Amino acid sequence: MTLPQLGLQLYTVRQADLALGDLLREVAAAGYAGVETVATQGVAPEVLRAALADAGLALASAHVPLADLRADPAAVVAAHLALGTPMLVVPWLAPDDRPSDLPGWTALGSELGALGERLAADGLRLAYHHHDFELVRHGERDGLTALLEAAAPEHLGVELDAGWLAAVGEDPVAWLAAWGPRVARLHLKDLDKRHTPPWTDVGDGTLDVAAVLTAAAAHGVAWALVEHDAPSDPLATARRSAAAAGRILREMAPRG
Repeated sequence: MTLPQLGLQLYTVRQADLALGDLLREVAAAGYAGVETVATQGVAPEVLRAALADAGLALASAHVPLADLRADPAAVVAAHLALGTPMLVVPWLAPDDRPSDLPGWTALGSELGALGERLAADGLRLAYHHHDFELVRHGERDGLTALLEAAAPEHLGVELDAGWLAAVGEDPVAWLAAWGPRVARLHLKDLDKRHTPPWTDVGDGTLDVAAVLTAAAAHGVAWALVEHDAPSDPLATARRSAAAAGRILREMAPRG
C-alpha cells in the first residue's frame, strides 16, 4: 500500500496577503509535499515553476476552466507543458454549462473524453472535479456517474471531493471503492453542517479523515489535496489541516 502524498489546493490560500514565493514557502513549511494550482496562479508558467522549485514543492495538478480548454486548448497545453503540470482538472461548471438531464451529462462526458485524448497526445492527463450538483440523481443514476461512464478511463479521471460527497449524504469511502484507479486525485475537505457554508479545517469536522485516507491509499490515489473554500484565516487553516492529515498519514505508515 502506497500512501497518498499530502498537497494543498492553492484556492484555499487565495486571500493570504503574501507574495507568491513567500506563500509557497509557508505552504511547504506547513508540511505539504506539493500543491494543486488554479491554472498558473496568474503568473507566467516559468515564474510559477521557479517559485515551486524554490519552495521545494511538487506540482500535483492544475485546475483549468472548461471555457479555456474549449476556447484555446493549444494555449492551455503550451502553458502547462512549460509549467510541468502532469494533470489538468476541470474544476467547476458555470450554471449555463451544467446539464439538466442524463443525456446532457453523457454528452459532456464524451466531450471531456475527447479533450482528454487530445491532451494525452501531449503527455497531459485530464480529470473532472465535482461539487454537489453533479451528484443529483436523475432516476437511478447521478450526473457524475453518467459523465464518467461516457469517457474512456484512460482519457478522463475523477477528482473526488470527500467534503462534497459527505455534504450530500454520500460515503466518500464507498465512492473511492467504486471508482478505484479512476480516482486521479482526492480533495480532502472537512465539514461541520452547523455552519453555512459547512466547511471547516481538516480534522475539526465530521469527516472520517482516517477512513478516507485509508481508502485512498488502498486504491492507489497519488495525492490527497486539502481544500477549504472559505477559511477565515487561510494560512492557519492550511497549517491545522496539514497537521491533522499528516498525523494520520504517519500513523498509517508501515512500521519496520
